[in-house]
Amino acid sequence: MERVEIAETAAREAAERAAGLEKTFSELETARARLKVVQREIADDTDVQARKEFVASLEVARAAAQILATRRAEHEAVSAKARELADLAERHHIATEARDNAGHALEQAQMRRAGHSEGLAGAKLRLVDARGALDSARTARLDARSALSAGEDRARAMRRKTGIAAARKRHAELIELERLQVEAKALVATLISTKAIALLEANERAVAEARALRRAGATRIALSGVSDGILINGEPVSVGERTLTGETHIRMGNAELVVFPPAGAASAEEALSSALKRQQSALDDLALTDLAEARARNDTARDAASELRTIAARIEASTPADEHVGLAAGAAALKLFIVELGHDSVAPEGDAPNIAALSKAMESADSALARAEGAHDSAVDALRRAEEEDAPLATAEARAGSDLANAKAQIDTMESRPDFTSLAADLLRAREQSAAAAVKLEAATRDAAAHDTAVITRKIETTDARIRAAGDTRTKLEMEIARLEGTAESEGGKGLADREAAAHEEAEAARAALQRIVDEATSLKLLREILDEARDETSAKFVGPVAKRAKRHIERLLPGCDLSFSEDLTLEAVVRGGISEGCGDLSRGTQEQLSVLTRIAFADMLLEQGQPVSLILDDPLVYADDARLDMMVEILSEAAERMQVILLTCRDRAFRHVQATRLSLTGVV
Repeated sequence: MERVEIAETAAREAAERAAGLEKTFSELETARARLKVVQREIADDTDVQARKEFVASLEVARAAAQILATRRAEHEAVSAKARELADLAERHHIATEARDNAGHALEQAQMRRAGHSEGLAGAKLRLVDARGALDSARTARLDARSALSAGEDRARAMRRKTGIAAARKRHAELIELERLQVEAKALVATLISTKAIALLEANERAVAEARALRRAGATRIALSGVSDGILINGEPVSVGERTLTGETHIRMGNAELVVFPPAGAASAEEALSSALKRQQSALDDLALTDLAEARARNDTARDAASELRTIAARIEASTPADEHVGLAAGAAALKLFIVELGHDSVAPEGDAPNIAALSKAMESADSALARAEGAHDSAVDALRRAEEEDAPLATAEARAGSDLANAKAQIDTMESRPDFTSLAADLLRAREQSAAAAVKLEAATRDAAAHDTAVITRKIETTDARIRAAGDTRTKLEMEIARLEGTAESEGGKGLADREAAAHEEAEAARAALQRIVDEATSLKLLREILDEARDETSAKFVGPVAKRAKRHIERLLPGCDLSFSEDLTLEAVVRGGISEGCGDLSRGTQEQLSVLTRIAFADMLLEQGQPVSLILDDPLVYADDARLDMMVEILSEAAERMQVILLTCRDRAFRHVQATRLSLTGVV
């Protein structure tokens, strides 16, 4: 196929080069013909003559435009003078009318305001009387409020005295309770830990066991009658029973009896001694004499702990808050209050004030003040109404006076101008001049419209562009003809036709060789298909059971999918909608999930055959999204009901909700 491709490419290139040479000859003839046409167009002087005419017309148009600008400026100057004089006459007329109207309005406003002045003066007198009554009521209310405030202060002082006395009493009780609390805490601190008690009890049992062993393995002797002259280990012996734990020498007159106890007696004695030492060491560490004293101490400490809770409850009950003296709840607040209080507990002497009578007097003063304020507000409203009625009149009078002054000032200003005396004659003359300038401007406008400089300029530019385009086209055609002649000269002597024929022959030979290879490949492909069918038929006997068991799990994860396994039982592809997708083309998460489901299927097959199964997964489902992760965890939980599933993972959060036995491995590399 590579040979065919190379040969066909060479043939195609040879054909393209031969066709390109023919195209070059054709383009050369076309370019020469176009060059002749362009040269004839350049030789024609029609555009040159037209441009000369356009230039002459442009000069005439510019002169007409200059005249138009001059006439427009003259007309504007004359019109501005006429407008100025007309405006002065109009403003003088308006100012005169405004002066007459303002004088009449001022007279009317002064007459109306004079009729309203008596009512305004009466409203002001009534307001003065109401203000005096209001001041008296306010003074009376202030006196009543002062009396009530003094009474309330006296009552609060008396309540404070009572509260302070109660606080001092509770403080004394608190001191006694805290003393008892300290004693109880000291007793609680003597509590021996459960571990220490257990150690003492274990040592006590060890001592008892060691004594029992010593009694069981020791030699016992009993002496009765007269013991005179009998020595044991050089010491006199008394009548009675004696236990021998080591080698013992008994002297009876001139004879000596040596007693050797059993070999285990010495070790029993040593064990007893060791147990006693351990027990004594433990007792010495706790400053105890025996185990009974330790138990008695613990009982006392437990009773003290119970008493400590009772004392804490009593302290809390005896330290309530008292808002009358500013005392917060708690022992610390009570102590701080007593310390800050010092000896400041002086309260006023005498009977408690009558707060009810003082409050009633205050209410009466409030009522009197309210009535006085109402009367004052009424007087203020009456004065306000009078002032509101007078305000428009005063405003109208002031406005009329201002308008009259402004109108007189404007008239004086305009009449003081030097050209005001001859205003009428000047205005008539300016209007005549404006009309004459308008006629001249109209004539100049017609002349300028007949010679438009913009249109003439565009025609000149168009002519110049056409001449330049013809020159550029001639230059380009001459360059193109030179290039085509060079190409024809260089390619014409290379024998392109012979090369094209040879390339076509090579392509035919390559295609014939390719067909032979294709026939051989077809035979090999047919043989491979037959071998694949035989292999699939053989592997289906082993893969079928696994695929059948995996399908029920895969239906939940990927509905409508089938699995395809290789002959070595490796998951090879997934079939969805009749389309086979190789496992390598699937996402990492899907590959991972299918791998886990395939392992479950193998485990189920072994389980059905009576084989012991443990499914071990090392940090699976790393690439699963949330929905797939929940589905896979559910499938693994169901599998754990049939077999042992061991999951090794460092992602505790992903499997935190799974019911399972958890083992934490730390320090493992």
